[in-house]
Amino acid sequence: MALESVVVRPALLPELLELTIPKIKNLPRRHKDDGSTGTDGTRQVAVCAALLKLKLLPFSRKFQNDVISATRARPGLLGKRFQEIPDIPPRTTQVEISHLRKPFTQADVDEISIHLGETYDWFLRRSCVIKVNGRAVDARSFETWAFPPNCEPQSATFDAEVTQGQRIAVAITAGLIRDRNPEKENYGVYFYCNHRLITKELKVHEVGYFVTSEAGVPHPDASLCRVIVQLQGAARLMPWNSNKSAINFGHPAFQYVRPTLIQLTSHFSSLSRRLKDDWDGKVFRFKSGKVAATEPEHVTIKNPLVLPPLPRVNKPQVEKLKSRNKAQIHAQPWTLGLVEAMAALEVIARQRLETKNRIALILLDSNFEIALKEFIVHREDLFPPSQFGRAAIQTLFERRSDVIAAVTKKVIIPKPLLTKAQHFYNIRNKLVHERATVEPTETDVATYRSTIEKILKILFKLRF
Repeated sequence: MALESVVVRPALLPELLELTIPKIKNLPRRHKDDGSTGTDGTRQVAVCAALLKLKLLPFSRKFQNDVISATRARPGLLGKRFQEIPDIPPRTTQVEISHLRKPFTQADVDEISIHLGETYDWFLRRSCVIKVNGRAVDARSFETWAFPPNCEPQSATFDAEVTQGQRIAVAITAGLIRDRNPEKENYGVYFYCNHRLITKELKVHEVGYFVTSEAGVPHPDASLCRVIVQLQGAARLMPWNSNKSAINFGHPAFQYVRPTLIQLTSHFSSLSRRLKDDWDGKVFRFKSGKVAATEPEHVTIKNPLVLPPLPRVNKPQVEKLKSRNKAQIHAQPWTLGLVEAMAALEVIARQRLETKNRIALILLDSNFEIALKEFIVHREDLFPPSQFGRAAIQTLFERRSDVIAAVTKKVIIPKPLLTKAQHFYNIRNKLVHERATVEPTETDVATYRSTIEKILKILFKLRF
């Protein structure tokens, strides 16, 4: 497969257009292409003429003379293969490539088309036409944002004073993406200078990666973060390298935007990790929305951006239980304390207390007794207030066995559960009323907890 031609028809500012010829594989070292040619024609001939037949329609007669002069400076460079510039439409640049030692494959041609579509996306969307082998190149944008609620993309726009009195316009947009490709690792930072893509999928420490307190180590669990940096201004103020294929991290323009860039990269990398358990449900399905604006004026690391709070990595146990029993708590408000008491066991378990098992067992037993009281007080259909007034309930609760007998007459509680509850009630009494000191084990706490959870489910339909 030969790459026969690349045709560019500019619609905007043709006199300033630069045509990038992609790197050509397997050229001899002395002819290695630096990836960039200018409109003066000299560098085009120097790079390609020895092995390629080059045809260019210039924008002016001066351009023709420059090309011809360049070839005359190196006699025999094109030799008999030199042809007069053909008659092709005005405002058009045509490059024909042939006589390569190793021809392009179809995959190479496709890759060139994709590269041109990504690099000149802004121009292609404004009537500029680039054709490769006669086929128009499609514009390719990277702004495929997702809009999760309260986690929308953020955009910071400001001016940066690169040198005294010389400024460039900066727009940095960051967010989670919907076009994730694990194989291509299409995330990270993308730089555009004057609407031209300079580099993409950048993941280096200069933009926040490989720093624990910032974006962290690049990893698939953070691969939904994309940051697009757009710089506009005089070419001499752009932080690109000489052939416009990379960013110069030491350039003043980059140093000015770096604090904002790092904060946005870090924020959305962390957000990606926090939502990784359900990207389909929490990210990808939110396909429309608006990019939120943030104010980066005089941004430094000590003066952070105002960004939406990150969601919690793991909900506390109490939040999980309350969410799981939302309907029951709404219908029976008195069950809130029972649910939160069960959640408090998780808090106790995490403490460095030598007697935490004792505390947990006492809490469980008290919660069980309170649950029995709440059931009797609020189930007026089973325990009429005329029979179970304040005095009657006070008398009933002098002995737990009487309370359990009254409840089990109205609702069935399996005998094994009541037997276990009585066992741990006896342990609790030894702790409170007897001389002997008994230290409950973690197994005791786990068994009693499971028992109480089952009884609460029977009495109030609570879920644990």
